[in-house]
Amino acid sequence: MLNILPMTLKGWQAALLISSPHEKGYSEPQVAQIRVVRVLTSSGDTLSDIYTLLNDSWHYRPSGWEARRQEFILQLKSGTDETRSRFLWELYSSYSPGDVRTFILLPLTDGLCQKGSDILRTRFITCLVSHINRLSQTGVGDSITLPLLDIVKTVKLHLPSFICREPSTGTRISMLNSSKRHDSGERAFWKPDTPVKSKEVL
Repeated sequence: MLNILPMTLKGWQAALLISSPHEKGYSEPQVAQIRVVRVLTSSGDTLSDIYTLLNDSWHYRPSGWEARRQEFILQLKSGTDETRSRFLWELYSSYSPGDVRTFILLPLTDGLCQKGSDILRTRFITCLVSHINRLSQTGVGDSITLPLLDIVKTVKLHLPSFICREPSTGTRISMLNSSKRHDSGERAFWKPDTPVKSKEVL
């Protein structure tokens, strides 16, 4: 429905922006409200901002996508793998995946590729890989995960060879700046330990 993930609808329900569906699904008035919230979230305001707008507009103060991007940059600079993963998951629980990609991930990708440090690029990739794995476990389709893989590949091209730890298992792995496909298929961008001259990034 409207290209909105179930987790996003649940996030909107938790924020009291929409009501829970009936046994047979959402009613027409509920769908209309979902459309309204979908439009409002496209501004990048937090769900709390939108709740205030809908219920107490006098106190509404917009924040927008720039604030969300700065929050993500702060996570890349000062957060941990866990807090970055949680932050990205919360974004996908608040906004449509297309908006998150268009207004947050792609601008950050451009910035990181142009002038970001290797450490920030590495953290960004690790966060996205963890998020892709988590999304895949929920059964979302390729239309959601493949664009994220494209972002990972784009950022990876701006990295030298390095060794890091696979986010879910902590296993040491080498990520090579190479466009070659591995035996496991096109989607594989983690390659098992390989002797390379590189520095370790933790």
